[in-house]
Amino acid sequence: MRTFRTLLASALLLAATAGQGQSEPVRLQVDAATQIATVTKLFNGTNIEDLNNQTNGGIFSQLLHGEAFEENMDVDFLGLSPRDYSKVYVVLDERRIPHLISQANIYHRIRWNSRTEKYDVNSKDVYDAPKTKHPLVISGWKFWGRFVPFDSIPADVQQVMLDRLNGREQISKYWSKLTSGSPQYRYELLRDGQAYIGRQTQVVQFEGGAGEVGLTNHGLYRMGIAYESGKPYEGVLRVKSEKPQTLYLSLRGDDGQVLAEQGYELRGDGTYERVAFRLTPASGARKGSFGIALKAPGRIDLGFAFLQPGEWGRASGYPIRKSFVDALKRQGISAFRYNGSMVDVGADTYLYRWKRMIGPVDERRTTLRTGFNLYSTHSFGFIEMLQAAEAVGAEPIIGMSMDETAEDIRDFVEYVNGPASSEWGALRARHGHPEPYGLKYIEVDNERFLTPGYAECVKKFARAAWEADPQMTIMVSLNIGRDGYKRGTPAYELASSLAGWFIGQGKGDRFAWDPHYSGDRRFADDQAWFENEMGITLQKELAKDHPGFKLNLHPMEENGSRCDWDRGLAHASNWNTLQRYGNCFRMLGTANTFQPHHLEYMWDQGRIHYTSDTLWFQPSACIDEMMMETWKPNVVQTSSSDAALDITAKINDEKTEMTLYIANMSDEPREAVLDIEGFKYRTKAEVQTIGGCDLTEYNTRENPQNVAFRPSTARIARKNARYTFPRYSYTVITLRR
Repeated sequence: MRTFRTLLASALLLAATAGQGQSEPVRLQVDAATQIATVTKLFNGTNIEDLNNQTNGGIFSQLLHGEAFEENMDVDFLGLSPRDYSKVYVVLDERRIPHLISQANIYHRIRWNSRTEKYDVNSKDVYDAPKTKHPLVISGWKFWGRFVPFDSIPADVQQVMLDRLNGREQISKYWSKLTSGSPQYRYELLRDGQAYIGRQTQVVQFEGGAGEVGLTNHGLYRMGIAYESGKPYEGVLRVKSEKPQTLYLSLRGDDGQVLAEQGYELRGDGTYERVAFRLTPASGARKGSFGIALKAPGRIDLGFAFLQPGEWGRASGYPIRKSFVDALKRQGISAFRYNGSMVDVGADTYLYRWKRMIGPVDERRTTLRTGFNLYSTHSFGFIEMLQAAEAVGAEPIIGMSMDETAEDIRDFVEYVNGPASSEWGALRARHGHPEPYGLKYIEVDNERFLTPGYAECVKKFARAAWEADPQMTIMVSLNIGRDGYKRGTPAYELASSLAGWFIGQGKGDRFAWDPHYSGDRRFADDQAWFENEMGITLQKELAKDHPGFKLNLHPMEENGSRCDWDRGLAHASNWNTLQRYGNCFRMLGTANTFQPHHLEYMWDQGRIHYTSDTLWFQPSACIDEMMMETWKPNVVQTSSSDAALDITAKINDEKTEMTLYIANMSDEPREAVLDIEGFKYRTKAEVQTIGGCDLTEYNTRENPQNVAFRPSTARIARKNARYTFPRYSYTVITLRR
C-alpha cells in the first residue's frame, strides 16, 4: 500500500496546467452567497444497541464478563480462534441436552416466550431452525444452521460436553478454575429454582485438603482486564454460604500473580449476602483477572459479581467509564440513542421493561435472551444510558418496548423528568440523581411496520407520557426503504392519519420519525431512492395533507456491515449529502458505537474499537471528529461536473470562514478546478485528507492511525485553482478571509 505521505506529495496543491492523464479536470463550483440549508450539531448522533458488547467491557464500568454465571460450560475444547470463540456457546434445551449455537446466527423471533423457562432453548428451535447463509465451522467441519444439535456433533466433542455438563468441573463460560496446593473440589452449575435471580448459579466447593479453590474472570471474551497501578477498584459480590467462613477476593496480573487480595467474612446464614469490596493493585496489568477463592474447606454459591474502576476511572461518579466518554466527546457526539432489536427479538422480551432496569445492579434480573445475545444484560439499562448521555453532553433517545403499559410509561417519564417531590421522581432521587434527567425523546419499539395496532400503541405512549411531561416527543421507529409509504398506499394513509392525530392534540411538533438506512452505499447514486428512504418524500407529501405541518425526521441508524475505509468513505459522502438536505432533518445518527476489536459476533460495524487497555477510532468515527472540528451551520450552493467527485461547502455565521468537503469516490486521483464565488479568502488554506488507500484498510491497536486525517496546507488561487484529490479520499479544505 502506498503511504499517505507519498499520496499527499503527489496531490498537486496548485498547478498552472491540467493534470497529466486526465483530459478534462472536474469543475467544482461554490456559490458562497447562496445558502441552501442550515444544520445543527445534532446531526452527529450515535447508537448503543445490545450488540457486540458495547456496554459490559465497554462504556459500562463493569469489567467482568459472565457477571451472573448464566452461561453454560466453556467451549475452549473446540480450539476456536478468538474471533470464533466470541460467537459459539453451549446451550441446554428443556431436556437438559446440550447443543452448540452460533451467536452470529441467533437473530430471529422465537415463537415461545415463557417466564418460567429454566433452560436456554426449546428443542423445537434447535431442530426446526432454518438454514443460514454462513456456516458455523468447528474443528474443520461445517454446520449450516443456527444450532448444531447434539446428535450432529462428533462423538469426541459430545463426550467432552457431557463430562463438563455432569462432572466435577461444571464452570460457567468466561470463568476459569483457580486452584493451588492439593485440594479436593467440585464445581457445579445449579438450576431448577436454585439460582439467585436468573436461571443459573455457580457453586464452588472446597471438599478437603489444603490450598485454595475458586474462580477467575478475565474480562470480556477473556481478553484480560487492564489494571492501573495504585488506583482502587471496587465492586460487589452476591454469594450464599451455609456457615461463617472467609472469602478471598483478588486482582491478578498477566501471569496470574496476586496484585491485591483481601479476605471478607461471610455471615453464613444461607442467604445471598452482599459483599462490597475495594482493592488496589500494587502494580499494573494489561491482561489481568479477578479472583474469588476459599482457602479452607467450605462451599459458596455465586449469584452475581461486579467489578469497576474507582471514581478515578468513571465519569461524573456514574458507572460509566471515563475513557469511553472522552472518546465520544472527542468524536463530537451530540445525540445518543439506546434502542435496537433487543427490544423485541428473542425469548425474554418480556424482561425488557424499564422497571426491571433500575435499582442496585446486583438486584436486577440482569441476563436475558435477545436476538443478539443469549446472555444480554440489564445491568446497563435506560438509566445508565441517560447517565452516559449526560456525561457526554449529548441528547438522549430511549427506545421502549411497545408492550409497556400506559401506567408504566407515565411512571417512567415521571421517574426521569419529574420533580423530586413526585412519587417516581423521589425514587430517582433516592437512586442518586435528585435533578431530572430532562429526557426529550421516547422511541416506540424498534424497526416495526406501521399497522393500526402500532399506531394505537404510539398514541398510548403519547397520552401516557404527556400526563407526566407535556413536552415529551414520541418517535416512531419505522423503516421506509426505496418504495415504502408512497402516496396512495394503505401505509401512507395510516401515516397521514397518525400525523393528523398529533396535530389534533395540538402537538404536531411532538411527533418524530426514525427511518433507518444503509451506510454501505452512496446516497448520490439514486436520488429518488435516497429521498424516499430518508423520509423526505413522506415529509413533503404529509405537508400537502396537513398545511403548516413538517414531519420531524430523525434517521438515527446509518447501518453498515463493516468498519473499514469502504464504510468510512461512504459515510463521508453521505455526510455531504445529508447536510445539503439539512433543512429536512432535525437529528441524525450512525450505528454502531463501540466494538471489541475483532470480537464482533454479527456485524463488524463498530466505529470505536477497543481492547482491555485502549480504544481507537475507525475511519467513520474519524470523519465525525473532523466534521465537528470544522463545524459550520450554513450550507451553501455547490456543484460538480463529475458525480465521482462530490462537494459540500459550509460557512460560519460571521462569513469569515468556509470549509469545503470533497469526497473522491473513484479509484484514481482526480484533478479539479475550484471556482469559488461570493467569498473572498486568503490563498493559504488548511487541508485535512483521509484515505487515498485501499477500501479494505482499517485501524488496529498496533496502527490506530492507519486510516486517519493527515494535515497539510495549500495555496488555493482565487480563480481557477487546481487541486488533485487522491483516489478513494475525503479532503477538507478550510478557507479564511
